[in-house]
Amino acid sequence: MTWLIAGFGDLGREMADNMQADPDLAGETVLALRRHIPKPELTAANTNLSNVRWLQADLLDLNSLHKLPTGITHVVFCATPDQRDEASYQATYFQGLKNLLQALKDTGNTQARVLFVSSTAVYGAEQAGWLDETSAPEPSGFNGRVLLQAERELIKRWPDPLILRLSGIYGPNRVFLLKQLLAGAASVPASEAYWANRIHVSDAALAVIHLLKRKHLTGTYIGTDSTPVPLKTLYGDLAAAIGAPSPREGLPSPMMGKKRLSNQKLCESGFTFQWPDCRQGYAAILANENWRD
Repeated sequence: MTWLIAGFGDLGREMADNMQADPDLAGETVLALRRHIPKPELTAANTNLSNVRWLQADLLDLNSLHKLPTGITHVVFCATPDQRDEASYQATYFQGLKNLLQALKDTGNTQARVLFVSSTAVYGAEQAGWLDETSAPEPSGFNGRVLLQAERELIKRWPDPLILRLSGIYGPNRVFLLKQLLAGAASVPASEAYWANRIHVSDAALAVIHLLKRKHLTGTYIGTDSTPVPLKTLYGDLAAAIGAPSPREGLPSPMMGKKRLSNQKLCESGFTFQWPDCRQGYAAILANENWRD
C-alpha cells in the first residue's frame, strides 16, 4: 500500500510516526507531497521519516501533480494555506483539492480511499449547545465557508470519501496559547458560556489512520476530544500550571464560540483517544520544559 499525504506538515509527520509504530502499517510507503521538500541532510538525520518518500509538487499546478505514481491506496488532504485570507483558502482547499482529485483520476489512482482534513469552523460562532455530525453547518467566517464548499466538492467528485472535521489542534509544536498566557497577553470572556473544543495533534493523526484503515467507514466525522472545557476554566488552569498571571477578561474573539462538540460517532467507530481531556495533554507538554524555547 502507498499512502499519499498532500500537505506534509505537523499532522503528516505525526501520521508517519504513528504508522511506523502500527504493526499493520509499519512497512507501508508514505508519499509526502510538498511544494518544497527538506534538504537531504535534514531528512537523513530524522529517523522518524525513514518510511517517507518525498514528492515535490504543487497542488495549484495540475501538471506537476501528474508525476503521482500508480498504486496509491490511501490519500490524506491536509494542506494549509500560506496566508489566512479567503483567496488563499479558496486556492488551497478548493482548487488544490480539485486538482489533486483530477490528478488521481488521470494517473489511474481511482480506487484510492480519500480523506479530507476539514475543520469544525464549518459550524458558526453563534451556534450553541452540543453539536455533532447531524448538526447543520452554519459557518460564520470565510474559513468555514470555504472548507464546507471543499467538503461538498469532494463528495460530488469522489466515491465514498471521508471528511474529518478537526477542532482546535494543540501539541508540542503548537503552544501559542501557553506563550500568550506566560506573557500575560491572553484574554478570555468572563462568561463560562464559551467553550474550548480541542484535540491533541497525535490523536488527530491517529484518527486519520483509524478511519482510513477501516474500509467500511465513510462519511463525515468530528475529531475532538471527549471533554469540552469552559474557556475561562482552561485558560485559568493553564495559567496556574505555568505560573502565569490569571488571564484578563476581554471580549470574545471571532474564533471563540458557545458550542460543545461531540466525538460520539468517532468513538463508536472504535477509536480510542490518548488524550480525552486537553488538560491532560497540556500537562504532558508542560512536563517537557522545551515548550518554552
